[in-house]
Amino acid sequence: MILTNGVLVADPYADAAALEDGRIVTVGMGPAVAAGRPHDGIVIDLKGGALLPGFIDAHLHLFHTGLTAIGWRVDLSGLDREDALARLATAAGGRSGSAWTIGSGWDESVWPTRSYLTRRDLDRLSTKGPIAAVRMDGHLLIVNSEGLRRASKVLPGDLRSSLVDPERGELREEATWSLLRSIGPDETVLSEAFAAAARTFHRLGVTSVHTMTEPSWVPVLLKRGGRHRLRVTVYQEVASPEEIDRLVPPERFDGDWIRFGGVKAFADGSLGARNAAVGAPYVGGGSGTLNHSDEEMAQILSRAEGRGWQTAIHAIGDRAIEQVLKVHASVGSSHDLRHRIEHLELVSEDQVARARDLGLHLSMQPNFIGNWSGPGSMNEQRLGRARDEISNPLRRVLDAGARLAFGSDGMPVSPIYGLDSAVNAPYPAQRVTVEEAIACYTEGGARFAFEEDMKGSVAVGSMADLVVLDEDPRKDPARIGGRRIERVYVAGECVYDRAEGD
Repeated sequence: MILTNGVLVADPYADAAALEDGRIVTVGMGPAVAAGRPHDGIVIDLKGGALLPGFIDAHLHLFHTGLTAIGWRVDLSGLDREDALARLATAAGGRSGSAWTIGSGWDESVWPTRSYLTRRDLDRLSTKGPIAAVRMDGHLLIVNSEGLRRASKVLPGDLRSSLVDPERGELREEATWSLLRSIGPDETVLSEAFAAAARTFHRLGVTSVHTMTEPSWVPVLLKRGGRHRLRVTVYQEVASPEEIDRLVPPERFDGDWIRFGGVKAFADGSLGARNAAVGAPYVGGGSGTLNHSDEEMAQILSRAEGRGWQTAIHAIGDRAIEQVLKVHASVGSSHDLRHRIEHLELVSEDQVARARDLGLHLSMQPNFIGNWSGPGSMNEQRLGRARDEISNPLRRVLDAGARLAFGSDGMPVSPIYGLDSAVNAPYPAQRVTVEEAIACYTEGGARFAFEEDMKGSVAVGSMADLVVLDEDPRKDPARIGGRRIERVYVAGECVYDRAEGD
């Protein structure tokens, strides 16, 4: 196959690529490529569209996307308060009395009241069937009274006392995740969710993902790897050092479609849930919490390091970032493992420089800017204008020479939305160029997974994982959010064509 008459953003001297056996075998100008390669007659005219490497989402939750896509979770994203409650009520009405209704994606920061859902809100929907409504960031959920009663039976006592507010029906952090694990889907549902997630990602131009995953769900990925033409790097979540000993080991992974990434841990929560660990208090009080002591976090890192496993540690607030940096320094973690920090929303210039010097790789989400930064935004409400202006400082990270990759955390998955959020961010410390943003969504993710020699670029020898946009995204950066995904290839196979649908 030859793709010709396109725009290669990273190569001004090429407009075509030849694909063979799932790889890129030639890159150059169309006539020369056609003349130099035997092919079977398949020549695709890109009609001036942009030919890019397939987008690599360096941080998301594959099964969460798929469970929402198939309706197992009720999608509450983009809805106002009353519409979210109405959708939950409809879903609860269609379930038996004993079955959970689980909604996800609500975001009070865009509601006029800017207040969380409560147990009483959900009790008005049902007093018999259990209901759980997970906030968009996944760090807080609300249950109705029946849901609270059931949660009290499955959560350990320490979680019930420290991370549950019975009056409001709020569960946070490990209490949230423990409850969701206890009412999770079975293998059949997870398999369906995997397929639905892959279709969603392909439609959005994503050909590879780094998924943060509950370890008990990993066997479904291993069993179905390759069937859905999605390349998956798996980071297994742990809440304690001991859990590292029970993770699915690297030798179980095939290394082609489903790769072992490493260990995911949480240093703190989120700004939206007001439990990201910050130095200066939030507007209105409180400074969040650290999920682990320094000693426990060091044990998590040391156990992973001892096995030669990469870590990906969630740290949003400056206090959590400081803990992770100090622990890496004290352990003397290996630069060769390319250990990661996820999110870094309130990272200082000094912390960026120290992370760079420690060999750490920084995984950030520009769509957090698009959702929650800028005048009148949630971040301004939580942190004040001054801290919002320096939150998610993509520009400063790149200028410091730190390794950076972009992910979405599923909020939303769309790399086009992420590109727009990074290029047209409200504040200078956040803003990057089109070329830099694309590199963070392609080359960056490839490097984080030790795959820079096989993906992330339109180059000879690379995997033929490619995305075609309707137009060169550099042509009008202010309108990059309007660019369309025309066609997506994985291993040279077209997995999405906008003209034909999925």
